[in-house]
Amino acid sequence: MQNSEIILVGGAGKTGGRIAEQLAKRDLSFRFASRSSARPFDWEKPADWAAALAGARSAYVSFQPDLAVSWAADAIGGLARAAVDCGLTHIVLLSGRGEEGAQHAEEALKASGIGYTILRASWFCQNFSEGAFAEQVAAGELALPAGAVKEPFIDAGDIADAAVAALTDHRHNGKTYDLTGPRSLTFRGGRRDRRCMWQRHCLSTGLYG
Repeated sequence: MQNSEIILVGGAGKTGGRIAEQLAKRDLSFRFASRSSARPFDWEKPADWAAALAGARSAYVSFQPDLAVSWAADAIGGLARAAVDCGLTHIVLLSGRGEEGAQHAEEALKASGIGYTILRASWFCQNFSEGAFAEQVAAGELALPAGAVKEPFIDAGDIADAAVAALTDHRHNGKTYDLTGPRSLTFRGGRRDRRCMWQRHCLSTGLYG
C-alpha cells in the first residue's frame, strides 16, 4: 500500500499545531514527530530517524533549536537522506529569510534528491504572544538590540496555510517561497500592532496560484 501519512517534524509548535488543525479538517492522515511523540524524534539521535519517518509520504520540517546553529545543515541533509530511504517523496522545510545558516540547510535538502518546498519566513508575530518574548511583553517591557530596523512580521497561521498548500499540491514541488506580512514594522511597532498580533495577512505572491 502506498504511504499516505504526513509527518510534522518538530511537534505542535507555533506552526506545527496550526498545520495539524488544517490537515485534520481535510481528513488527511498525519502525525507529529518530536521527543514526546509515540515514535520519538530527536535531532541529536539520527539513529532513530528512520523509525520515526517510516510509513509516511511527506514531511513538514521545523528544525530546533535554529537553522543558524553550526550542525543544522548536516542534520537537515541527514534527515532528507533518511526520508528518501524510508520512501518519502517530499519535504516542506521551514526556513528563514536572509540567514546564512538557513541557506546552507536549504542546499543540503536540495542535494539529497528528495522533492522539496522551502518556506522562507520572516519573524513570526507569535514571537511576541507565544514565544520567548511573551513574558517580557506581558510585563510591559521588551529589550531587543533592534533599534529602528524594520521587519515584515508574519502570522504563523499564514505559514501554516502555505505549508498545507505545499504538502497537498504537487505544483509547489521544487519551489522556494519568501513569506512575509503585508508591511514592514519596527520591532516596537510589531509588538504594538494589533494586526500583527491577532490578525492574519496575505502571503507573498505565487503560493496559491
